Amino acid sequence: MKKEEFRQHQTIFKAGEKAGKVYLLVRGSVGIYLPDNDTKEPNFRISPNEIFGEMGVIDDELRMADARCMEESELVSITRDEFNKIVSESNVFVRGVLGVLSARLRGAQKKR
Repeated sequence: MKKEEFRQHQTIFKAGEKAGKVYLLVRGSVGIYLPDNDTKEPNFRISPNEIFGEMGVIDDELRMADARCMEESELVSITRDEFNKIVSESNVFVRGVLGVLSARLRGAQKKR
């Protein structure tokens, strides 16, 4: 687990990148911008105590969106390996649900 600090407008990750971490927002706010968004307003806004960046780590796919700090922000991140260790120690149903949810969300996004 690693504490990370970002400046306002700083990019955390970009669509198309390999997903190497999952993030927990501790302080600040993060905007999630889907590839077809050409505005300054995010499609989704992440608030403190929310997790983001999980889908690419769960299903080993590329990032689906950009994540940028809306203000100075503090995050805690865990690597793909740390996440996989936690998941591997969980119940088989939990592992199955994670995979199903991720696949369904990606499928819904592709239909947009």
